[in-house]
Amino acid sequence: MAFNFILSFTISLVLALEEDCGKCDLRSSWCRTWTNGTTSCECRQGFKLDGEGHCLLSKELQEGGGLESLGKESTEDCELGQAEKMATRILTDILAKYDKNMVPKMRGVDVDVELLIQRVSQIDEIQSSSTMHILFSQIWHDPALSFEHEEGAHCLTNLSLSHRMVDSIWLPNVCIVNSKDSKIHNSPTPNIFLAIFPNGTVWMNYRIVVESPCEMDFATFPMDRVICQTIFESYSFNVGKVRLHWKRHGDPVDFIEKVQLPDFHMTTFIHEKVTYQYPAGVWDQLNIKMMFRRSYEFYIIQVYLPTYCMVLISWISFWLDRRLKSLPARVTLGVSSMMALTLQYANISKSLPKISYIKGLDYFTFGCMGFIFLSIVELALVGWLENRREQMSEEFLSEEELRKNVAQRTFSIKSMRSGYGRSLRPTFTESNCASPDEGAWQKQTYVGGQEPRPPESTAEAEKESENNQMLVFVRNARGSRKRRKKLVAAKLFTKWTGEDMDRFCQKLFPITFTFMNLIYWMYYTAKAKD
Repeated sequence: MAFNFILSFTISLVLALEEDCGKCDLRSSWCRTWTNGTTSCECRQGFKLDGEGHCLLSKELQEGGGLESLGKESTEDCELGQAEKMATRILTDILAKYDKNMVPKMRGVDVDVELLIQRVSQIDEIQSSSTMHILFSQIWHDPALSFEHEEGAHCLTNLSLSHRMVDSIWLPNVCIVNSKDSKIHNSPTPNIFLAIFPNGTVWMNYRIVVESPCEMDFATFPMDRVICQTIFESYSFNVGKVRLHWKRHGDPVDFIEKVQLPDFHMTTFIHEKVTYQYPAGVWDQLNIKMMFRRSYEFYIIQVYLPTYCMVLISWISFWLDRRLKSLPARVTLGVSSMMALTLQYANISKSLPKISYIKGLDYFTFGCMGFIFLSIVELALVGWLENRREQMSEEFLSEEELRKNVAQRTFSIKSMRSGYGRSLRPTFTESNCASPDEGAWQKQTYVGGQEPRPPESTAEAEKESENNQMLVFVRNARGSRKRRKKLVAAKLFTKWTGEDMDRFCQKLFPITFTFMNLIYWMYYTAKAKD
């Protein structure tokens, strides 16, 4: 508690002392401390203070050629080639008495951070990260590096140094604390810019590629959004030593070109400053959040349209013949559509992380699988109705049809008994040979046979009909009790046939599928616009 109180008191005291310099742009101004202890922003040479407290390039300089004219006036007495010699001498003198291990100011250093994003190269769903190429600038004031009172300083606008000199001065050590990976571009040397202005302002710029984490929510995939966050923080110093600010004059975050990705488009970005409590104290953090929206046109062409085709192909079986010869074709349509949809869904899942919740595309895919599965179930139901119809036609014959069938069967049996149906041979008299040869048999034009004898009376046919009818009902009573129970239970389809079921599904499936798609697209397109 005591430590936190002392730290809070120190921060408030520092902020009170630096209140007047809180809006200083270190490129155009510097914070000056007067003899009475007050501080104020003083504009650098060539800049003029406006009514809002900002140091702007004076109109006289703009009309007269800007900083170039200022450079001509200030370097009239400077000889060509002497500036480089003076810069070497000044830098040697400064570094001879410079201690890079000490914080430049007892009250701490204010560091302005500026970010220029060259491009966003990719967003990886598997790693949940984004890759950016950025120009990262840090600007602070180091009084120990001031050389404006040195001899020949008027001939130098700044000291532009090599990347090797970075290790020779004090650094606020601002880093990207949440990056997964980052590196400085080498093309061919490390892309580090370091400049020291006469008033001691240090401007250091890195060109780096950074892989930052992204927050992804696939609940509305492929109409989902992605939030990528990059956090800047001084790794070595808390707010008592280093205070971070977004550049306080102008836009602290800018883009060289419009962000264009094949599967995402950036909607907006925000930058903010927060503080974070560590065990060692309070640290300033500068956050930049970029919001991306997935471009789902690719999935419409590669996923949704082929899926619609698979569902429609499975419905073709409703218009095919219900007879046995068309059964393989109807089964093949349903099964092949189901397999194709399953393989397509598996290929999409490979490009996404293994998440434990249901995505928006999952609802659509499972719904289409359900329609294809129901079309196969409908085929089985049609086969059952057709089979039931044939069994009912055999089991429940009318009395007149039953008598006709029995009479015909009785007549055929008596005909067989009377010799009709035996091997028919021509009739020969005694004058012919007892056993005619084959040639005589083949020369016969007409073949004679015994004429079948009709039944002698209807009484015998009726008696046999009653016996056969009794046998039919006894057989039905023994063999079809379970089947009759099922028919009684399915009263809804007692009068339905396979043709009726096909006609019903020809209308039911398209209507319900259209209704499902309306609900799906209305909901997820509304989510995509949020």
